[in-house]
Amino acid sequence: MKNLPNRLVAFTLLLTALSTQAQTFVVQPYLQDASPNSIRMMWETSAGEESIVLWGADETLGNTTTGNAFSSVGAAMMHDVQLTGLERFTTYYYQVVTGQAVSEIQSFKTPPFASDEQDFKFVAMSDMQKSSSDPLVFDEVIHDGVLDYLEQNLTGVVSEDLALVLIPGDLVVTGNSYGQWENDFFQYSTDLIGQVPLYPVLGNHESNTQYYFQYFHLPENGTEGYEEHWWWKDYGNVRFIGLNSNGPYDGEVQLAWLDGVLANTCQADSIDFVFAEVHHPYKSELWTPGESDFTGSVVARMEAFSNECGKPSIHFFGHTHGYSRGQSRDHKHVWMNVATAGGAIDYWGEWPQNDYEEFSVSEDDWGFVMVEVEAGDSPKFSCKRLSRGDGNVELDNAEIDYFSVSKIDYAITTPSPMYPLDIEIAPECVILRGSAFEIEGMHGASHWQITDTQGDYSNPLGDVWEQFQNLYFNVDTQEGELITEESMPGMPENTQLWWRVRYRDKELNWSDWSDEAAFSTGTSSMSANLLANPGAEQGLSSWVVDQGVCESMLAEDCSGTTPFSDDYYFCVGGLCTESAVAIMHQDIDVTSYSDSIDLGVFNVSFGAMMSDWSGADVPEMRVLFLSQDGTQIGATDYYAGPFVNWTLVEDNLTIPTLTRVIRCELKGTRNEGTDNDSYFDDVFVKVGSPTLCEPLPSNLPTVTPNMTSLRAFPNPAISDIEIEFGPLSGENNLIRIFDAAGRKVQAEVRMMRDRATISRGNLSEGNYQVLVINQDGRSALVSFVFE
Repeated sequence: MKNLPNRLVAFTLLLTALSTQAQTFVVQPYLQDASPNSIRMMWETSAGEESIVLWGADETLGNTTTGNAFSSVGAAMMHDVQLTGLERFTTYYYQVVTGQAVSEIQSFKTPPFASDEQDFKFVAMSDMQKSSSDPLVFDEVIHDGVLDYLEQNLTGVVSEDLALVLIPGDLVVTGNSYGQWENDFFQYSTDLIGQVPLYPVLGNHESNTQYYFQYFHLPENGTEGYEEHWWWKDYGNVRFIGLNSNGPYDGEVQLAWLDGVLANTCQADSIDFVFAEVHHPYKSELWTPGESDFTGSVVARMEAFSNECGKPSIHFFGHTHGYSRGQSRDHKHVWMNVATAGGAIDYWGEWPQNDYEEFSVSEDDWGFVMVEVEAGDSPKFSCKRLSRGDGNVELDNAEIDYFSVSKIDYAITTPSPMYPLDIEIAPECVILRGSAFEIEGMHGASHWQITDTQGDYSNPLGDVWEQFQNLYFNVDTQEGELITEESMPGMPENTQLWWRVRYRDKELNWSDWSDEAAFSTGTSSMSANLLANPGAEQGLSSWVVDQGVCESMLAEDCSGTTPFSDDYYFCVGGLCTESAVAIMHQDIDVTSYSDSIDLGVFNVSFGAMMSDWSGADVPEMRVLFLSQDGTQIGATDYYAGPFVNWTLVEDNLTIPTLTRVIRCELKGTRNEGTDNDSYFDDVFVKVGSPTLCEPLPSNLPTVTPNMTSLRAFPNPAISDIEIEFGPLSGENNLIRIFDAAGRKVQAEVRMMRDRATISRGNLSEGNYQVLVINQDGRSALVSFVFE
């Protein structure tokens, strides 16, 4: 009998322990779906249905609201409590309770009305799914990144510094793995999202899992039956839109809903900007296979909305593990990849990649984006990329990109055409020059057009959009370049031409087009096109198929595309009958030019219009140089896509000595689907003497690419190579070296008055080009090969 009380005590302690264990947090409380007068708290416990939020205007709390509990996995329970009747733009404190599970007291702040005209900030990041090689990056991005940045640069009180957090998908590696939500996402993020609301959208890694919809309570204003797949939410003067780019949801039902939301937003005077988040990119510089036509449809709608309604927009995305920022040419619409916040980086050179004209900056790094929105009479937003570095270089919230966009369309002074004006110039020497930009340091882009029909630019011969910055593959290819000048190669000879230009500032405001100016071209030093049947008009005549299937196609044959010109185009890989890889070639006998070729100062100009269906398949072109007996003397690298639209790809190189045959080779590679959508039209190969262009009438140095009057020897080279300047000999010459992709490379150069010696050093095998600019502004280009 004496032992009975001890047994009762033990049993009571056991029940207490079990009860306590059953009421611990699996996921600490976090915030959802805030409005000026309401907000939701959600959390998960290992057991227990009690769902209580204690809250108030200070840490004494004083108010109690209960909510709903529903089953999670096993005995675990989810809790969802909505607070209502709150005051707008007001700080509150809260604590959640489920039995023995009691959270710390945290604060939150309700959103303002748009009429309050309050500025605010938010964070956008994406693709934090855990990488096995760097499993703690997301923890670092949250704590050493976002939270430390707020502490060092703002108040450090999260609910006062930030309004919300956007995440465009891929929160975990495997959405159907229950434990990853707790261990890989919420464990690291609740210190942030317990104080500001989180608005995610579905990525491909979520796999449309029930856990995503369990953990998030998003605005239920999407299409009936698709609630929380897509939604919208207002904060101040911004409308946020969440979209689902995953199949089978990426279709007309969602796009029709988006059309309605944008139409409504256009009429909403309180909204100045629209920010959408969607997982998949329309275009992706670091990983082209991840691109989505659905997102292209979204972008087209947002561009039209911004133009018609005067409200700038952004689409935030992820999927590709790196950062990119670009902008539409004709619209105030920004493209921004806000990854990666934890997923393995898509490093340069690892995947199919492409330098798209829309993007100004792409970096293979970890990090997040801080966005600041200003209200009032002059609304604007600004974004900064804060980088944590990569696997090789550590950075501590380094600001690697910054830009801002105003709602107001500020007037930009219309440029004046400066050169050429009513003169004749060689077609190889067409360089356009406009007047200086009105505000120093604010010139963001220039848009140039040339036509052979006065006043009609609907189908221009030249159409170039050049931005002040193009950070691609770790090199800013625009560094040091003037965007008040533009080289326009490929103009027809003996032709009357007209041109115009417009300027854009860095906040995406365009000027009007300049007045039209005229000039004419003289006789080209290059031959006519030496290729027979360059546009497939005679089927495959004159071409030799080396591998796979090649076809001559009419418009829309076998669900193909429309020719760039005339009636036919080449499909190298096949649409009606397909092959994964195809190659065809045509040989050109250049024996009649042998005297000039063997002097080492004779050029080949080659290129084609290239395209593919979606950016996945790859059209490629190269030229090979053969001796009299057919031995290969040299070859260019492949000039490759992807190119979603018809794109001119061309180059101009010195023909190696002893060349007697130039082989033009076209190749198509299928990367997805059944068809091999590798298209070519208007292929050309021309030869001729290089043209030495006179400098522009200005004191500024002028860069004129592809105007070769130099000699490189030995060529190909194994180690050092000498560049003879010829007519450009003189003091203070400048020299620049580029690889086959057009990227500037660094090498040791020993300069003399009439020549330079380039030491190979660490330069890899391949094709290179050297540009020399003399002190008079004249320039020349020569190509060489390191074996």
